Parts: sequence; structure tokens; C-alpha cells
Amino acid sequence: MKKISLIIPIYKKKEFIEAVLESINFQTYKNFEVIAAEDDNTLGEFINNLKPRLNYNLIHVQQEDIGYRRNTALNNGVRISTGDMIVIVDQDCMLHPKFLEEYAKNYEKADLFTGRRVNLGENYSKEVLKKRIRKFNLISLLFSDSPLKKFPDALYLPWLPFKRNSRVLGSNFGIKRTFLEKINGFDEDYVGYGLEDVDLEKRVEMAGGIRLSMKNKAIQYHLYHPEPQGNTDRYRINKNILDKTIEHKRYICENGLRKLEEKR
Repeated sequence: MKKISLIIPIYKKKEFIEAVLESINFQTYKNFEVIAAEDDNTLGEFINNLKPRLNYNLIHVQQEDIGYRRNTALNNGVRISTGDMIVIVDQDCMLHPKFLEEYAKNYEKADLFTGRRVNLGENYSKEVLKKRIRKFNLISLLFSDSPLKKFPDALYLPWLPFKRNSRVLGSNFGIKRTFLEKINGFDEDYVGYGLEDVDLEKRVEMAGGIRLSMKNKAIQYHLYHPEPQGNTDRYRINKNILDKTIEHKRYICENGLRKLEEKR
């Protein structure tokens, strides 16, 4: 049985983090660890108080809060992880009970696995948090204020044929550990919101990796919140990094799991 390291980048939102971590209690697949990779250093006591309510191994890693550094937090998690596959979800995405089972059983079929998420409505998200709902009923979901156009993504249909070359969504993807090490992990030059998931997709593609869609297999439920406003200047910097990576066909990032000495 392949071991999965589920890494969740976390920051501030205790109510969301609690709901997501407690939803993991219901996973049918048991050979996994969870790493809460904090982009800050303020949630230690909160995580320790939460651990008695969890039926799995939760590891907490922190870093100084000097701005949004998701990829740095992810690399921190990867370095202390022990799994054969690295699976990434966001702190606002609760998991279907078969989520990790689907990643595990399809391990041999690809290098990068890309899932999707079901967006919950604002009112239903408030109800989930207030009533401590940790598993989802499709009927309740259908009659909630959740967007109906996303309802088909909530259907668990593991027998459907796989789609190749699906785009990466940062809140739901998995990658074989050996392949992530091959491309030197996540590029820490990406700071602020924007394009870090595209960078991973492009570097996996340039390295010859196979992508596979996990839609209707690895299902997650996204709690509503207003979308954060990105920094347009930082986005332009990230776009320039991405453009140079693609132009030079550089699938091994220099500022990743290992700090390489080559000049840019």
C-alpha cells in the first residue's frame, strides 16, 4: 500500500482549518499522514488542542510570516513528509471519504493527478461551520444555495474513464514523490497569489510527466469566502518567472527543495 502525505498550507482561518482537518477523520484509506504547513507561526496551540479530535497523525510545520509564501510552506511540508505520493489541498476544502483512496489506488497510472472542487454556497458554508457538518449529503447539497453548475462535480463516479492532461487546480492535486524530487519541488520564487500551480503543471509537462484527471473521483467541497485580492505587481513578476521557465524549458527550479547554485 502506497503511503500518502497530505499537505495542507494553512494561515489564520481557524474555523475553516478545523472543519477541513476533522473531515479527514472519515477517510476510508488509512495509510496516510497529514502535514499542516503554516505560512506563519501562530497556530501551534490551536493545532495541539485539535489533535485529540483527530484519528490520524497530524504534523505541524511553521515559518515566519513575511508575506504570502505558499510554495515555501509546501516545500517545508515535503521535506518532513514520508509518503510515496504528495497530495495538496487547501485549508478551505473539506474531503469526500474516498478522496485519498482514489489517489492511492491510481498511483501507477500517472505522475501528476489533478482534481476539482465543489463550491459551496455562502449560506450553506455558514451552516456547515455552525452545525459542524463533516460529511456531505448530496440531497442537502442540491437544495442548498451552492451553485448548481458545479453539482455534477459532487458525484462520486469512480468507474468513469480517466481524462488525460487536465489542468492543475492548486487546491486539489497529487504528485509522485519521486517526480516532485526530479523537478526539485515547488519554486519558492513565486510569492503572492498567482501562477504557482501553472508553474508546476508546465514543469511536469517539460519533464515528460503524465497528467491524469481525478474529477468525480477525488472530490472536495470548497467553503465559501470572498476571493482574496491579488497584488497586480507581484502577479506580473510571477508571470515573468513563468515565461522564462517556459522559454528556457527549465523544469528543475533553482529555488526549490534544494537550493541550486546555477546563475539564472
